[in-house]
Amino acid sequence: MPIQLNAIISRVSSGKCSRFLAGDGITTPDFTINGLPGIFERVSIDARAAKKYSPSFGEAFSIAKNLDEYQHRICVLMPSLADSNPFKVQLQKYRVGIVAAFAKMVPIFKAGSDLAGWNFHARRLLVEASDLYVIATSKTAKQIPKVKMDEVFSYLEIPEESLDRAVKALYLNQDL
Repeated sequence: MPIQLNAIISRVSSGKCSRFLAGDGITTPDFTINGLPGIFERVSIDARAAKKYSPSFGEAFSIAKNLDEYQHRICVLMPSLADSNPFKVQLQKYRVGIVAAFAKMVPIFKAGSDLAGWNFHARRLLVEASDLYVIATSKTAKQIPKVKMDEVFSYLEIPEESLDRAVKALYLNQDL
């Protein structure tokens, strides 16, 4: 199922901050992703059995737990940033990527497919989102680092140009 960019943009612009994971598979026996209507379905798997089946599940659980933490932190931070703040646009772009990563993960789990590709791209997204969050919330002079994420967004089936336009339209009064 292709990623629904408009549904994700609508979700992240709603201002409602919630966590996607009901169980992280690390501190809980099950890995459970709460569904987001129109974006991804709820899924729950026995974490211990999954990790026995393939160690890549344990890595995916860890990445997903951290992605969930950062998407929540970004969401909570958004109201404190001016719409003209370039960090707001970039952080929200990464948050859209995180939602898309969960949307990509659910069918992989349901099909029992290999997680290597998801782990690779989701980890890269996590590193960039967390680094930018730290920079954006620091008290020092701020400049957004130039990072090429086209490969990650391509894997997530989101054309980066469309994503850039949609997020900028939210905050910079630019039309789609």
